[in-house]
Amino acid sequence: MARVGIFGLPNVGKTTLFNALTGLDAPTAAHPFSTTEPNIGVAKVPDDRLDRAAAVEHSAKIVRATLDLLDLPAMAGQSGGGFGGQFLGRLREMEALVGVLRTFEDEAVTDSDSGTDPVAQAEMLLLELTIADADVFARRAERAIKEAGSDAAKKAFAASVQRAADHLGGGTPLRLGSWTAEDLAAFRDMAPLTLKPTVWVINVSEGETGPDALSEAVTSVVPAGDVVVTLSTAIEEEAARLDPADRTELLEGLGLGEGALATMVRAIYAAVGLLSFFTIGPKEAHAWTVSRGATAPEAAGKIHSDLERGFIRAEVTPIEAVIEAGGWNAAKATGRVRLEGKDYVVAEGDVIEVRFSV
Repeated sequence: MARVGIFGLPNVGKTTLFNALTGLDAPTAAHPFSTTEPNIGVAKVPDDRLDRAAAVEHSAKIVRATLDLLDLPAMAGQSGGGFGGQFLGRLREMEALVGVLRTFEDEAVTDSDSGTDPVAQAEMLLLELTIADADVFARRAERAIKEAGSDAAKKAFAASVQRAADHLGGGTPLRLGSWTAEDLAAFRDMAPLTLKPTVWVINVSEGETGPDALSEAVTSVVPAGDVVVTLSTAIEEEAARLDPADRTELLEGLGLGEGALATMVRAIYAAVGLLSFFTIGPKEAHAWTVSRGATAPEAAGKIHSDLERGFIRAEVTPIEAVIEAGGWNAAKATGRVRLEGKDYVVAEGDVIEVRFSV
């Protein structure tokens, strides 16, 4: 489960995106700052591999991976005012951010606080996050330097924080700097916003042309590694309210493919560095999320702490092998399941059964 914070300027479609991803009906309005309190919801990660594996295994229950979503009130726009940094502390609790950028034009929805230039909006939002981090780091650096004066062991920490404060003071996000592992460890407690992986959503009108050019333009101004996607959140919100068959028909009819949720899941997983693995059986087919590079014991710990603590080895095979064989036991019987030890690095789509002893 990843915690994701949605932010943006007024009337850009943040809450509409939130509704599209969660299937909820958080209120929206045509006037600025209609969201006055954070909206909180859960998006269930769609994965047809899980559905197909559950079908061949005759699983009684399907448990999907989830994203915890936080939709925050708008940051101050071009006219000033609004909530500004009031809720930025909530963003620091998130593992990833989603910045919503508006290009759609609608006479009923004012753009006086945001404009319709996604590049200008991205630059404004990045600057707001940088200023917020600069304030936090400047105050922490001042205190750290005083503490280092009486404790030499704290000098390295103070130096790291001061370098970051100077960097941010120049208006540059931390992700555009070069930092050592020791620096990053020093920054951890401050949860800097400008180090968080971010997905930028360009919110377009239905049928808007040139989305590739828009994506390229935004990509050119955001930190490397950030992911840029283009969606029409109004259409996606409408689709999210339909039953699955009608939703598929609407999305296919409009040429929108698999829809916003699947698109956003891929983007967030790519930005954060996540992958899915599975446990499959007659009782339950369960999707789990783990960081790329995680070992088998770390994945076992996602299932239950006892499994990580008492890990012996894991039985592993790709989920497609389970589906093709007709189930986990059939995959084992045909020699497609292998044993892996503590050093095994989990791959996308692995089905894992843990052997452990406590």
